[in-house]
Amino acid sequence: MNEDLQNLISRVCDHQATESELAQLAQRLRSDVSARDEYLRYVDLHAALCDEALPTFESDIVDYRTDPHRTDLHRGVLAQTGSHNHSETRAALGWIATAAAILIAVGFGFLALRRPAVEMPNRNSVTVAAVPAIATMLLSDDCRWQGGGFSEGQRLNPGRVGLDQGTAVLRFDGGAELVLVGPATIDLQTSTSVLVHLGDVVVRATDGAEGFVVLTPTSEVIDLGTEFAVKVRRSGATEVHVMDGEVSYRGINAAQELTEILHAGQGVMIDPQGRPTAVPMNSPRFQDFVNRVNPGSRADLLIAYEGFNYSPGVLPLTESTVGKGWAGPWRKRSDQERTIPSTDDSPDDLEIVHGQMNVTWPVPGGRLGMLKLPGDNVYYVRPLKRTIDLDHDGVTFFCLMVRETQRRMDSDQPKERLRLTFRSSRDYRTQAISFGHGPGYRPTVQTGDGVAHTSPILLPAEQTTLWIGKIVSRKQGEDEIYFRVYGESDVLDYAEPATWHVVTRGVNLDAHLDLVLLSSVGKTARLIDELRIGPTWRSVAPILESKE
Repeated sequence: MNEDLQNLISRVCDHQATESELAQLAQRLRSDVSARDEYLRYVDLHAALCDEALPTFESDIVDYRTDPHRTDLHRGVLAQTGSHNHSETRAALGWIATAAAILIAVGFGFLALRRPAVEMPNRNSVTVAAVPAIATMLLSDDCRWQGGGFSEGQRLNPGRVGLDQGTAVLRFDGGAELVLVGPATIDLQTSTSVLVHLGDVVVRATDGAEGFVVLTPTSEVIDLGTEFAVKVRRSGATEVHVMDGEVSYRGINAAQELTEILHAGQGVMIDPQGRPTAVPMNSPRFQDFVNRVNPGSRADLLIAYEGFNYSPGVLPLTESTVGKGWAGPWRKRSDQERTIPSTDDSPDDLEIVHGQMNVTWPVPGGRLGMLKLPGDNVYYVRPLKRTIDLDHDGVTFFCLMVRETQRRMDSDQPKERLRLTFRSSRDYRTQAISFGHGPGYRPTVQTGDGVAHTSPILLPAEQTTLWIGKIVSRKQGEDEIYFRVYGESDVLDYAEPATWHVVTRGVNLDAHLDLVLLSSVGKTARLIDELRIGPTWRSVAPILESKE
């Protein structure tokens, strides 16, 4: 590597670069292919070496639309600080790589950023993908994909997405949402940009997602806080229609000073030579496409379901056989499983009650049977027929309804804890993913290595709550775990939220999780119902179906 270039990249990675040096680096990346290659290799190595020493702990409410790193880098400025910790370094380096992608994508339009998996030294010496996911598939209806399929909830890496038929909805990590109508071909470039080769897309970019870029063979369209449609013909001719707000646009080869503004209710057609012509605004809105699909529950996809649908009273554990997707009834922990903690007050039966939950979501739970966990150290295990395999690429969702039966006491005393844990019968103690709360009543995800990822929010008191979790497992690369708790006044949409209360970082597991553990510790009795496990949001979430 050229010594001057190396020193410049090093100063950027160490948060020491001036704005002038940042501009100098950006110019070199635009004009020199070898400089871009060296830059990406250096950042990969630097990030990997930092990651070796990082603690795997993160506590935050995550909303990609308001991520401060994304905002700073979108402006082309890295926050300069006199000192920084390892977690700040890791986050900054990840977004430095994204910044490079943005610079290259904007500067070269059609350049596809597809980098192969590389070996990066970390705690577990696993091969991980160098390019992180940048979007999520929210909805897939009657879709026939080119070269394989995409499922709802799947995380998407930069690269080509081809749709022969159907309607799909994507959410970029930058916050923008995009409806894709087949036939269409697009390239996902960054968390804030997409290249449309062919077909119709509708973009909704509000609430901090402004600045989303849509490139086409003839034009560059930049959202200014709006909802707009882009239609690309096979010839490359492009139509832009603005439903709300405004966008800026220009021919792909036009100078920046020729950029035009298009307002709500206006449309423009840009021919293959980049010449614009006004046309009447004519496009369905984002929500119109969703309403046409009318996405409803997909409970038919459930992997496992437990509704505790028994008559009121005491039910022996051996008779707890109803539900779907289970390899046996509920049971107490075995002697080998009781090592941590060793205390266990679990009775030999389940207490079933009726009608003791206030339920505001469209589900049968909370009215008929539900489980009442006594105020002791209680642990119940039930085996799954189908394992959750963390050494494969996949997505798993769950939901659980919970209600405390008495007024919440001080958040620290006594020590109250409720958890839903997925464990492995092969390695019960260390291979696990746990969702719940500890003494502070704050949403927490804990992984088998004992690392806790905790949100600063406080769970709603004295009401029914709905827990929803998501596990994104990867054969290569970091697993992602999401957790959110809904209160009685919260409404669930047709797709997963943009904001989760907990999102993990630095998790790499390869377990086969085949056990579900319900654990309740403290003096508070709790009601449990509607445990659902499935492959998509719509398979577990009690959403209210719209009527056309």
